[in-house]
Amino acid sequence: MMMISFRSIILFLLFLPLYGLYAQQLEISGPNTFSVQGFTSHDKTRYHLYNKVPVFSVIVDGTIHSSEQARLELGQDGPYLNFNERFRIRFLEHNQSLYPGKYSFTLFNLTADTLDVENFVPFGQSPDHVYLTSTGPWALARAKLFIPGQGPVGVILPDNAWELGYGAIKVDDTTNLCALARRTKTEKAESRRYRTLVYTGGYVEYEMWVEEYSGEWQNGLKLMFRDKYLFDLTVFDDSLYRRNDLKWIRHAYLIGLQFAWNAEFYSYPRQEYTVDAYLERGIQTFGGYDVIGLWPTWPRLGVDPRNQWDMFSDMPGGLMQLKKLSEKWKQQGTRFFICYNPWDESTRSENPYAGMANLIRETDADGVVLDCHGASSYALQHAADSVKAGVVMYSEGMAIVKDMPGIVAGRVHDAIVLPPPLNLNKLIKPDFAIFRVCQLHDGRIRREASIALFNGYGTELNSFAPGRPDSMEEDLVYLGKTTRILRENTSNFLSYNWTPLIPTVKDSIWVNKWPLGQKTIYTVFSLVPEGFQGPLFEENKAEGMHLVSLWHHEELTWSDAESGSYIPAKVEAFNAFELGTRAEGNIDCIALLPDLINASLREGYLSVDLIENTGDEIRIWAGDPSYQNKQFTILSATNQNINLMEMFGWYEGKFVIQ
Repeated sequence: MMMISFRSIILFLLFLPLYGLYAQQLEISGPNTFSVQGFTSHDKTRYHLYNKVPVFSVIVDGTIHSSEQARLELGQDGPYLNFNERFRIRFLEHNQSLYPGKYSFTLFNLTADTLDVENFVPFGQSPDHVYLTSTGPWALARAKLFIPGQGPVGVILPDNAWELGYGAIKVDDTTNLCALARRTKTEKAESRRYRTLVYTGGYVEYEMWVEEYSGEWQNGLKLMFRDKYLFDLTVFDDSLYRRNDLKWIRHAYLIGLQFAWNAEFYSYPRQEYTVDAYLERGIQTFGGYDVIGLWPTWPRLGVDPRNQWDMFSDMPGGLMQLKKLSEKWKQQGTRFFICYNPWDESTRSENPYAGMANLIRETDADGVVLDCHGASSYALQHAADSVKAGVVMYSEGMAIVKDMPGIVAGRVHDAIVLPPPLNLNKLIKPDFAIFRVCQLHDGRIRREASIALFNGYGTELNSFAPGRPDSMEEDLVYLGKTTRILRENTSNFLSYNWTPLIPTVKDSIWVNKWPLGQKTIYTVFSLVPEGFQGPLFEENKAEGMHLVSLWHHEELTWSDAESGSYIPAKVEAFNAFELGTRAEGNIDCIALLPDLINASLREGYLSVDLIENTGDEIRIWAGDPSYQNKQFTILSATNQNINLMEMFGWYEGKFVIQ
């Protein structure tokens, strides 16, 4: 009888998926090997894999185990995979009519010892296909994306998904499978950031979702992150994102946070506000702050009976003076943020929502920094909305997927000391405004500014801690250069069709592609110390288009080869001993633009003829565009014949036309 039952379950595993009516049903072989040999697609088409792959792999006590290595057994509650009597994994295929493409795997500890379980990866860890899992020495961010033929690329994941596993396999020339695994339940176990300690008699459960996709491998990531929201949500309520009054934050790229007693904000010896000079330096260095945030609370809060709202009122000149400053800053293009400390419960009692709403009203604040929060709440947003439109909630950490509908902005916290090159949170919701926190006292911020541009988001300059490096001014000018590109191409960096990590000819030089309308932006980040110059990535030529390096302000020429046309790039070298520090890396940024003007220079006269009657203005620069270069002129978008001597005097060098 046991043999019959065992055969029955093998037949179930083998053949139910073949005749299933629902999407992504895996065809799993057995009994001697537990591997994927085919699947049934959305349209009921059956696909067969020429090369079978494991259903999963998992690392237990430092050793990788593949589903193909296990012994298949039948238990009272379904089929099990037995791994040398040390642990077993129960396999469950969910009702495909209700949960298409969903499977569960529960790992049970059969030993008297604690098992260290990590890296549950759909389709297994293999150099033959794309997969994502954690690796390397312990760090807050140690997840990596593995791409065949390349070194692994570090990625940032949502804070509730660091143990996430992902795999993608090619089925034929047009069809691919991808799968996502998440840790969902434990018993007699301890869940850690990347691993689970399973005690005797305990278990850890993973759920796995399988989807099909076509085209390039990045489309699988887009499907799971952008379209399926990592299966944290079935529907994304984007009502906050559709509000016109809140959209301004997605076009902001530089936030400054200041303690109230910082000498750059207020001079105690002189008894006067010094913040105007601070903002003016920002204008000269990086085009100004989009937001300035004030922090008069922590670490003083709790020393006396005053609550957090009292501390704003006790600023010199009171709330009336803060409102005057706030209104003045807005005229200069800088918004004002207050802070909210939800842990303020032992000082003077006051309804926090009423206190926050009153402070917004009295200071005309435009946003609230949510201390210790990775999310907002409808109550907080409603309290702000009751006062004025356009007040943004800005969380201390990055909101996880299920919290993103309730907040439109957040940070890459500096607790992640050296953030990985690629932030996959940007893939989930491209119009969620992200800012990388840079503590100025920590030293160089060159790497942080480079990675922020590479990922298409902004920077928060945090001035709380004392101490400034000698390189600060140099790095802030560098930040101004990256921020200028972000501001001038902001719509591209909000594109839902952006593609991470398009193929390049050089490992450790990565390219993200940001297409929108007629313009495509390519951000380049390099960790190659010796630098690089030459054809970097393949792209189809387009008639009526031209290439420009926005970093070097040079027009580029396509490079043709037998395999196709390539776009060149130039990234500067850096000291090899700076690898692994905040000074490593260099960037380029390339734009594919439509031909809108013809320009020629003859006998000191610049002739500018419009090919298309579009745009609002023409900018002509003597030298590279920058916030430090004041040698430019703005002309109306019409045909022009310009005497450069009269306009710029005795200047010999590059002229740039935008």
